[in-house]
Amino acid sequence: MADQNETPPASSTRKPARRKREAPAAEPGKKRSGRLAAGTALVFATIALIGTSYMGYLINSKRGLTDAKGRLFQVEKDTAGLEELTTAMNEELTTLRETQIGLTDSLKSLHSEIGKGRRSWLIAETENLLIIAQHRLATARDSRLAQEALRAADHQLVLLADPDYLPVRKQIETELATLAAYEKLNPTGLAQQLGQLASRLDQLPLQPDVRPTVTADPDRGFAREVWDDLKELVRVRTTTDIPRPFLLPEQKYFLRENLRLMLLGAQVALLQGDRLTVEQNARTAQQWLNTYYLASDPGVKAALTELDGVIQAQTTRIPELGLALKALQDLRQKSP
Repeated sequence: MADQNETPPASSTRKPARRKREAPAAEPGKKRSGRLAAGTALVFATIALIGTSYMGYLINSKRGLTDAKGRLFQVEKDTAGLEELTTAMNEELTTLRETQIGLTDSLKSLHSEIGKGRRSWLIAETENLLIIAQHRLATARDSRLAQEALRAADHQLVLLADPDYLPVRKQIETELATLAAYEKLNPTGLAQQLGQLASRLDQLPLQPDVRPTVTADPDRGFAREVWDDLKELVRVRTTTDIPRPFLLPEQKYFLRENLRLMLLGAQVALLQGDRLTVEQNARTAQQWLNTYYLASDPGVKAALTELDGVIQAQTTRIPELGLALKALQDLRQKSP
């Protein structure tokens, strides 16, 4: 029983082995047919892929061509618009050039008119400045302002740049030199000196009052004294010297104030160019200083010296300005 039971498995194990050995003989054909089918499928897939790509390429090409045609149409449309805009701009540019030519002609004409007006204005301004210089020197003796006016007039002639007016410039230079020499007298400084002298009057000492003393002579009799007093009533002087009158305190105050007014009046007259009044007031002030003030005092001596300088300055004549103005007016009348 044991042998019978073991035998079938042996036979059964052998039969499958044969089957396994027989199976490889049938597999090569199947592999060939499978490979052929796979290769055919791969070829058809490749062809389909190529066809699909080609169809996509054709579609995309047609689409790009359509887009290109649309863009070309748009470019042509924009080009036409640009041509129209260029034509309009050319027309406007032509109009602007014509307008510019007209404005240039008008500007040249305006420059010509302005040049004529500027020349007339410069000449008129120069004449006014020369008149101002002459007036300031003649009325106020202001040589500084007169020099400034002459320099300004000469500057106007420089801007004019006309050689015909060179004689006027030369005459202006001569008048400037004359004013420079006159300015050394310094009228303004003299006026300041008079003002300072008027403010120093309170510091100047007056002459002391000296009264004659009479001493009684005991040896003289009464009749003799009466006779001497009667002779004093009438006295004949043989000299022109008059003794200085005695001054009361209130009279001293009025003396100083009147002298101060005298000096301030001379100061105002000096600034106004009134030489006669300046000289009269200065001489009167000198006389009062010599009469009522202590002549030996240094302050009084300095005051008398300053008044001498003021008096001497009045003897100098004021330079006359007018030749440059006359030359300018003559040239102005001759010019067209």
